[in-house]
Amino acid sequence: MREPADHGGDDLESTQLQGRMPPAGPEPLEDPGQQPASAPAGDGDEPSLTPAMATSDPAPQAAHQPPRVAAGDVYAGRYRLEQQLAQRGGTLTWRAFDQKLSRSVLVHLLSQDDPRSAEVLDSARKAAFATDSRFLRVLDAVVGEQPEEPSLVVCEFAPGESLERLLRQGPLSALEAAWVARELADAMQTMHSEGLFHQRINPDTVIITATGNVKIVGFLIEAAMYPDQHEQALAWSEREQADVTAIGKVLYASLVTRWPTPRDQLLDGNGEPRRTWGMLPAPMDAHGWLTPRQVRSGVSPALDEICDQVLSEAPHRNAMPLRTASQVAKALSKVLGTADAAADLERRMRYPVVPQDEGGGRAALLETTASMRAVDPDETTVQSTVPSPGAATFDVGGDAAAAGIGAGQAAAAMPSSPATPSAPGEADPAPSGRPAGARSATRAPRSSRPPRRRWLSVLVALVALALLVGLLRVLLGKTTMGGGGDDDEQAGKPLQISAVADFDPTGDGGNAEENPAQVKNAWDGDPATAWKTLTYLNDPKLGKLKPGVGLVVDLGERRQVGRVKLTMQGAPTAVELRVPTDNTTDKAPATSSKQWTTVASEAKAGTNAELVPEQAVESRYVLVYLTSLPKVSGNKYQASIAEIEVLS
Repeated sequence: MREPADHGGDDLESTQLQGRMPPAGPEPLEDPGQQPASAPAGDGDEPSLTPAMATSDPAPQAAHQPPRVAAGDVYAGRYRLEQQLAQRGGTLTWRAFDQKLSRSVLVHLLSQDDPRSAEVLDSARKAAFATDSRFLRVLDAVVGEQPEEPSLVVCEFAPGESLERLLRQGPLSALEAAWVARELADAMQTMHSEGLFHQRINPDTVIITATGNVKIVGFLIEAAMYPDQHEQALAWSEREQADVTAIGKVLYASLVTRWPTPRDQLLDGNGEPRRTWGMLPAPMDAHGWLTPRQVRSGVSPALDEICDQVLSEAPHRNAMPLRTASQVAKALSKVLGTADAAADLERRMRYPVVPQDEGGGRAALLETTASMRAVDPDETTVQSTVPSPGAATFDVGGDAAAAGIGAGQAAAAMPSSPATPSAPGEADPAPSGRPAGARSATRAPRSSRPPRRRWLSVLVALVALALLVGLLRVLLGKTTMGGGGDDDEQAGKPLQISAVADFDPTGDGGNAEENPAQVKNAWDGDPATAWKTLTYLNDPKLGKLKPGVGLVVDLGERRQVGRVKLTMQGAPTAVELRVPTDNTTDKAPATSSKQWTTVASEAKAGTNAELVPEQAVESRYVLVYLTSLPKVSGNKYQASIAEIEVLS
C-alpha cells in the first residue's frame, strides 16, 4: 500500500540517465549517447559509484507511461523511495531504503496497466533462483494493491561501474579480460542447466563493483522489459548459444575495445561506422571478424584462440568450437589457473585512466569509414591493426597501402569483383571502393632526367678506400706489437650492478608484478636464493598468456657489455639477452618487449648459462628475458634465476 509523504508542495526533480538500452533484438545498434552519471551525493553514506544496473535507454518501442511516484513514498510497507536514478522505456529505477532490514535497495517500478508488468514480475520471481553472488540478486517482486500503485521489482544495491564505461579507458589486461569472461561463463552455466538464459549479456549489463568483483545485471528481467518476438521462437540450444556468443563478444571487446558487429550492421543510416556500446566495429575479412591479435598487438595467444573458438563458425587451425558456457569456463580456467583479477580491477576502479579518445573520436570514425571499402576477394587479406591507446601497430603493405589505407585502419570484408588488369603502361581501372590509380601508385615513376656524371663520385670513393686501408694497417700494426691498452685490461671483468627490476609489461599482457619482492635474490651473491617467475599452466611458453618475462639490470651508466652469466634453477629455459632499441635512453623501457633488441639467446639453457653477443654492445640497461620455462610439476612451469653477473 502506498504511503504518501509530505512533500511540502515540491516534488523531487527526476534524474534521468541518458544513454541507450540494448534493442529488442540480440544486437544493440545505436551509439550510447551521454553516459550515466553517478548519483548526486546524499547524506554522507552515498557510494561514489553508479549503482550496479543497466543504465542505457531502450531502442524505440511502443510508449509506456511511467508511474507517478515521488521521493518519500513507501511501497509494500517497507520500501521508501529516496532518489531516482533512471527512466528507461516507461520503467523508473530508484534507490530506495528497506525499512525492515535497514539497507539500500534498487527498485524498478512499472505502471500496473503496463502490458509488460505481468511478464516482468514473473521473470523476476524466476530470476530469484540465481543466488550466485555474481548476479545482481532479485530480493522481491510486488504487485501494486491499488490501481494507481506501481508494480515493483526489488534488487540488491551494489555500487560499481558498467564494463562499457570501464572500456572507455582502454582495453583490459589479459588477466582481467579472461577473469571477467570466465566469471560470466561460470555463473551462466548453472543457469543454462536449468533452462534459464540471460539473452542480454553485453558491456552495459556486466558491472565491476568497487571491490573488483563481477556482477551480472538484469538476468531474465532485461529481456522481459524489452522483449523480442524472434527470441520467443528460439530453441533451448539457440538461446544458450546466444548467451555464449555474447560472452565471447565481451571477451573480444575487453581485449581490443572493438565490438564484433555483424557485417550487415557495420554502418549506420548516415553511412558512418556504427558505434556499439561506445566502440567502433571490429575489423573483418572474408573469414569474419579478425582475431584480437590481428587487431591489437600484445594480446595473449591463448585468449586470441578462445575468442576465435567462440565467435567463428569455423575456427582457425581446425580448433574445436566452444558452444556452451561450460566449455568456455573450462577453457578460460585452464589459462587462468588460480589467478584472480579482482585486485587488479579494484585498482583500476580506484585509479581510473582518462580516455585518450575523449570528446567525439571523429578521426577514429573517419579511419574506420575509410577502411570499409570494397576489396578484391583474390587479394591477400590485409593484416592491419586498429590500435587502442598506447598499442603498437603493424605495417600495411600491398594495394591497401597504395590506396592510402594506413596501418591503423581495418580491412573490411565487402568483397567485390576482381579488377581487370590493365595493359602495361596503362592506368588501372578503379574498382568499386578503391580510388582511381590506386594500383598504379605502387609503380615507381620513371625519371625523365639524364644520367648524372659519376666520375666525381668514383674518385671520392677511391680516396676514402685508400684512407680506410691505411687506418687498418696502423691498427693492425699496434695489435701486432702488443699494444692492448686499457680496454684489453678491462675486458672480461665483472661490472657493478646498480639495480634490478622485474619485467612484465602490460603491453605484452602482463600486470607489471612478476614477483618483484624476490628480485633482490637474483643479485645478492647467494646462489641458494633465487627470483622466481609466477607459475604458468599447460604450456612452457608462459601458458600462452604473454611472450615472456624477465629481469632488467641497471648498470648505473653506459658500459660495454661483453657477456652475461646466469645461474638458474631448473632446465631447460629459453633465455635471451636484450638491450634497449633506443640505446640513448636514460630510462629502461617498460611498456613492451618490442622496445628491446635481442643481442644473444640460448634456446635450451641449463642451470649455468652464458649469453655472449656477437659483438660487444654498450648500454646502461640489459634485459634477461625468459620465453620458455622449465617444468616444475605436472602441468606447471616456472623459471628461477639465482644469480646474474654482467661482464665487460
